Amino acid sequence: MTSLNAIASITLFAIGCGSAAFPLDKLTDAKSTVRAAQEAGAQGDPQAELHLKMANDELAASQKALNDNDNDHARWLLNQAQADADLSLAQARGASDKAAASAAQTRVVDLSKQVQ
Repeated sequence: MTSLNAIASITLFAIGCGSAAFPLDKLTDAKSTVRAAQEAGAQGDPQAELHLKMANDELAASQKALNDNDNDHARWLLNQAQADADLSLAQARGASDKAAASAAQTRVVDLSKQVQ
């Protein structure tokens, strides 16, 4: 019975150390963030556009790794894609916020000239 427990423990350990299932929810999240970056205008900012391209490339490579049953590599690529998509989204939003702030500042200057 002791050897049976040892074999069961080793089997469970080996299964636990093997490739885990691919996290499809993370794939969906990364694709969603890429779409959000596109909608936020990432193509209009060079750095945001670069990271958006990197995220798309990593998503494609992740899909290829998944098709090749290389779940660990696919997961790593997916994490990279998510990070690049997040960065692209933040940069796109930052550029948009900066443009809005500049427009507001111009309007304040114009209004102050009208008051004088």
